[in-house]
Amino acid sequence: MEVRDLVELENDAIFQQLNQQVNSFNTLKVLKLENYEIRHSNILAWLLNPIENHNLYDYFLRKMIEHLILIDENSDNPQYEAVGEIVSHSLMDSHVYREVKTNNNRFIDLLIINQHSKFVILIENKVYSTESENQLDDYLDFIHHTFNGFTIIPIYLTLNGEKPSNQQYFILSYERIESILQAILMVYKDQLSEDVYTFIEDYNQILKEKYHPNQDQILQAIDIYRNHKSTIDTLFEEAAILNKKLQFESGYEFEFMMKYKSTIDYIFKHGQNILSYSFEQFIQQQFNTEVLYHAHPTVPNLLPPEWNRINRFHLREPNYWLGKGIIVWFEQTNDSRLRLIAEMGPLEYADRLSLLEQLEKIGLSFNEKAKREKSRYTRFFTKKMDVNKWNDMAELTQAMAELYNGPEFTLLRHQVAEILHNENPNKSEKTEQVVETLSLNEANTQVQNAFKKWMELRNVPENHYRVSKKSLSFKIPLFDAFKEQLGETREKWWWDNGPFLFWMNINPDSLYFVLEVGPIEADKRVLLMQNIKEKGITFSKKGLTLKAKYNRIYTKTISIKGQNESELLDVFEALYNNKDIQKIIEKLQIIYDEILEREKYKA
Repeated sequence: MEVRDLVELENDAIFQQLNQQVNSFNTLKVLKLENYEIRHSNILAWLLNPIENHNLYDYFLRKMIEHLILIDENSDNPQYEAVGEIVSHSLMDSHVYREVKTNNNRFIDLLIINQHSKFVILIENKVYSTESENQLDDYLDFIHHTFNGFTIIPIYLTLNGEKPSNQQYFILSYERIESILQAILMVYKDQLSEDVYTFIEDYNQILKEKYHPNQDQILQAIDIYRNHKSTIDTLFEEAAILNKKLQFESGYEFEFMMKYKSTIDYIFKHGQNILSYSFEQFIQQQFNTEVLYHAHPTVPNLLPPEWNRINRFHLREPNYWLGKGIIVWFEQTNDSRLRLIAEMGPLEYADRLSLLEQLEKIGLSFNEKAKREKSRYTRFFTKKMDVNKWNDMAELTQAMAELYNGPEFTLLRHQVAEILHNENPNKSEKTEQVVETLSLNEANTQVQNAFKKWMELRNVPENHYRVSKKSLSFKIPLFDAFKEQLGETREKWWWDNGPFLFWMNINPDSLYFVLEVGPIEADKRVLLMQNIKEKGITFSKKGLTLKAKYNRIYTKTISIKGQNESELLDVFEALYNNKDIQKIIEKLQIIYDEILEREKYKA
C-alpha cells in the first residue's frame, strides 16, 4: 500500500462524508451497550416503570402491551383476550423489578406487577443468548405459585421475534421496541427533558441500525469499497493488529489507521455487500436475454422477462421500484435466511383489481383490504431458504437460483405471464421447466431431511440451524452466551456471526464434522484462544496470532454410505455425543464461566 493510496482515499469526498456520519456521537455506543443483554434489560426496566424520571408515565408499558395484540403469532395465545383487558385500565400502579430469583436459583429478567388490576407481566429478554432447558417453564411455575389469582402475561423478547419453547409465552421483538421508541421521539419531543430525549434517541439509533440500516450510507460504503478495495482490505487488517498490540508507530499510515478506524470497519463490513454482488452473478448466470434489474445492496430486484407485458398497465406512482407494476426481490431476513418476494404495486385501480382476481383464480388468496381502491402494495408470493455461509458468494448465488427456479415460483411465473398475455392459465399445469427443477440429489436430500429431524428431536429452534445443498450447521445455547460476552464477528461469518459454530460438509459417502472458532475482534479472539489452549484443546499455532480468523478446534469424518434416515439420525447423535467433543464443550463452559466472573468483578 502506497502513501498515494491513502491520500486518494482521504481526499475522496464520499469517504469524508461517510466518516462524519459513522462517527456521530452516541453515549450508549461508547458504553458498548448493544453487546450486553443485561444493559438492554436495565434500559427496558427504566422505560417500563411508570414512576421513573423519564416522565413518560405508563406510555411505554402501554404501547408494549398493545404490540402484543398486534403480532399475528400471538392471536392464538390463551391469554390474548386478557391482554386486551389490561390495556383498558390505568397502568400507573405498575411496579418493575429486575433479576427476580426463582426457587430453582434462576433469575427472571423483568417482572411487572400491578396489585390494583391483579396482573403480572414477566419478560425473558434474549439479545444473543437462547433459553436454557426448562427455563421458561420454571419462570412461569414460580410466578403462578407466587401470584395466585393474578392474570399472568409471560413475554419472550428476542431480537427477531423467535418462537419460545413454552407456547404460553407471547412473542415480542426488538423491532417492536424500536418502533415504540420512534413514536416516543415524535409524540413527546417537546415534553421530555433534553437529557432524557437524547438518551432515548441514542438507544433508538442502536436498534434502528439493527433493523433499518441507513441505505444511503451502505451505498456510499459500497461505492468507496469498489473504488479503493485493496486499500480498505489492507487498512482493516493492519488497524486491527496495531490497535490490539498497543504498537505505536510514527508516520502517515499509522495515524490514518487510528483516525479512521471506525469508518474503515464500516466500509469493510458493508462495502463487500455479498447480497448485491451475488445478485449480479445470479443475473449473469440466469438470463441470456436483456433483463430489467437493480443490484440494490439490501433488496436486489428484477422484473422477470416473461412479465414484460406489465408495461401495458399504468402506474399511479411512477417511482415504484423499477417503474413497473410488478416486482421480484431478494432480501436477508432477520433470522439470516434468504427470502424471495413477488409484489404487485400501485397500478391503476381497475387493472390492479382485475389482476388480483385473476391471481385468485389460479389459487392465490388475498385479504379483502388488498382489493380496496386505496391499496397500493400486495405481496403474492414469498419463500425463504436456509443459507449457511453469508460470506460465500457462490452459495448465495446458488440459493437465489434455487428460489427463483423452484417449482412453485417457476409455475407462478408461467401463470402470471399467461395472465399478462390475456390467456387462461391452468391451475394444475406443469411446464417442462417445472418438472426439471423437481429433480434433486436424492442422497443429499436424505441427509438434509435426517438432519432437520435430528434438530427437531433435540428441540433445536429453526433459527438455530441451517441446511443448504452442501452443508449443515447449528449452534447450542452456550455459543449464544459467548456471543453476548464477546460480540459478533468482525465480518460476516456463516449465518450467525457468533464466536463458535458446528458445521458439516455433505460428501457423497461421508460427513465432515467441525467445531470452529470465528473471526471475533482480534484481542478478544487471542485471549479466547489462549484460554482454549490452557484447557488442553489443540489447534493450529496460527490461531494465537492477531491475523487469525478461523480455527477448527474439533474435526471428525464419518462414513454415511448407503445409510437410511434412521441410521443417519444415529450418525448425527454419535457425532455430537462423542466423548471428545463433549469434553471440549465442558471446557468451553468453564471458560465462559470464567469470563462471566471477570465481567461481574469489573462491574
